[in-house]
Amino acid sequence: MSYKRVTIVTGASVTDEVLEFMKNTQMPAVKTMGALDCEVVQTGPNSTVVIATYADKAAADAAAEKAAALRAEGQAEFKIDPPTVLEGEVIVTM
Repeated sequence: MSYKRVTIVTGASVTDEVLEFMKNTQMPAVKTMGALDCEVVQTGPNSTVVIATYADKAAADAAAEKAAALRAEGQAEFKIDPPTVLEGEVIVTM
């Protein structure tokens, strides 16, 4: 089964500028780090959840350092709160 990294981001308004940054900077970078898929879900006016899918834990681990750097870049750019990062193996799918 695949492996997911879920990042919960809060503290900055989800503006057009934030969306452009995610689309044009972060998403292409996540793809080059080996993610099979990545989705951003707006969960409130000031919060998003980013769900990146990797083939397995080894692929996610290989991208971990670069993913942390991307999160730090977004934090500095938009003054967001420190994100919460959860990850794990997919155990059931539909």
